[in-house]
Amino acid sequence: MTFRKFVSPKVFRSIQNVNIQELSECSEEEIRPILPCLVRMSLISPLDTSKKCSKQKMDILTIISGIELVNSIVALLSIDFHVLEADVKKEQQLRQKAGSNLTESALIGNLPNGLALEYERSDMTRRLRLVLSELLFIQSQIQDGNDVHGDHEFYIKSSELFDNDIYIEEISDVICIALAELPTLLNVINITEILLHVNNGPAVICRVVSNFPDSFREVCTNLIQKGEKQEENISSSIRGAAISMLCKMNPSQSLAVRNISNKNSIENEGDMVAFVSGLLLGNDQAIRNWFALFIRTGQKRKGELSSTALQQLRDELLRRLQTIINASQNGQLPNNLVVQASALLRLYCALRGIAGINSFWRYLME
Repeated sequence: MTFRKFVSPKVFRSIQNVNIQELSECSEEEIRPILPCLVRMSLISPLDTSKKCSKQKMDILTIISGIELVNSIVALLSIDFHVLEADVKKEQQLRQKAGSNLTESALIGNLPNGLALEYERSDMTRRLRLVLSELLFIQSQIQDGNDVHGDHEFYIKSSELFDNDIYIEEISDVICIALAELPTLLNVINITEILLHVNNGPAVICRVVSNFPDSFREVCTNLIQKGEKQEENISSSIRGAAISMLCKMNPSQSLAVRNISNKNSIENEGDMVAFVSGLLLGNDQAIRNWFALFIRTGQKRKGELSSTALQQLRDELLRRLQTIINASQNGQLPNNLVVQASALLRLYCALRGIAGINSFWRYLME
């Protein structure tokens, strides 16, 4: 089965609402991302012993029965997590030392054959240790980079595991089980921050959140708050990609995420004019100052990401204006475009009238 990067909105809604009937209507490929959650629900003794809960448990077993990959997840749940917890603590302490390398590990010991080959040859217990060791090592690299450069320099870390799509399905399962079984040492937010620094990171983040649906809002808020506030760079691009994938997975919360951000345009196309107008005409002067800085930065840095974003905004506004003009025959504006035209005119006037932003008006009219 190929790696499915996106989680179906139907599947996420079903697991979020514990709608077993709706889950039963999903295909094996669709429910693949949430198998760790389903397997844990089916095997772990619940506190609720009602008939309804027992029936749901049996229904989940029916859904996952016959899926061969379930055996691997069951093997993960059979690990002695008390011993693992002690080793993870030692690993975390080791990684706090500056200059530590992957060969120094309390979790996995020596790797004579390299990480990828060792992963291929290992059982599920050791694979879990390999993944956790890799995550903690990447976390230490990120911290060392921040200490050296004195800022939040962001770059993708090379990893034999995360760089290969063939491992991502199982790695996602391993991370989900580790988060569930080691809650005092690992949490979704910290793991999310680490995953932003590896290839396939946003896709794995979606997998993790789909198995912990109650963490959706917290993860989105963290991605927004820790993102770049003033200009677009590789960090904000990857965070934006992760947020976009999460919102596609849970579209009912897209507007709520937009409201959290205030400064990240992740709304759908139809809200773009209203969103920018709200930024410019609202009561928050800090937001207007930020938008003015965004425009000035984009105009100065030709060819960079911030400039590209500004150009995309300009192109979109001009496209909408041209659409309205083309639809207006003999100078008559169609009734169905009156509201859109008024909103666009309001935005153009705001751009022209606000100090620090009127330069964008001239840029827009070039």
